[in-house]
Amino acid sequence: MGSSLGEIIKKMAVGANDANAPTSVLFGTVTSVNPLEITVEQKLKLTKEFLVLTKNVKDYTVDVSLDWETENKTLNANHNHTLSGNLSITSTAQVNPNPDNIAVSINNEVTNNLNVEQKNINLLHNHSISGTKKMTIHNGLKLNDNVILLQQQGGNNFVVLDKF
Repeated sequence: MGSSLGEIIKKMAVGANDANAPTSVLFGTVTSVNPLEITVEQKLKLTKEFLVLTKNVKDYTVDVSLDWETENKTLNANHNHTLSGNLSITSTAQVNPNPDNIAVSINNEVTNNLNVEQKNINLLHNHSISGTKKMTIHNGLKLNDNVILLQQQGGNNFVVLDKF
């Protein structure tokens, strides 16, 4: 006949106990990231095959809606220019024909510094931002993160709920 009455009663008692507490709460520490390993109570090492990760403990991408204006910013772009150097100008002139032998006189004024007046430019600006944008939430597990786990009934799968 396979099972004795005592074994059947024992299985029924374990089943009733499991029904009252279908999960266990455990605390662990990430002891390796690649490959993922979480150590529970310094003796049980769980690898990725036994772990179910929630969004709270992994990176994921989400679409978010944006609608805001940046603060006003002032940009002072006042500036001027100064040019300097050695300038030399030579001029000649001829009157042709010059039947009366008219003398030609040329006067040059030379300045070797030039200034451009200051220009005042004050810019006040802001930006409007709206629309939908993909963003990455960086919740991935890191070495030495402390985590909360739920052990599913039967003990083979562990849900990693969150970090603390």
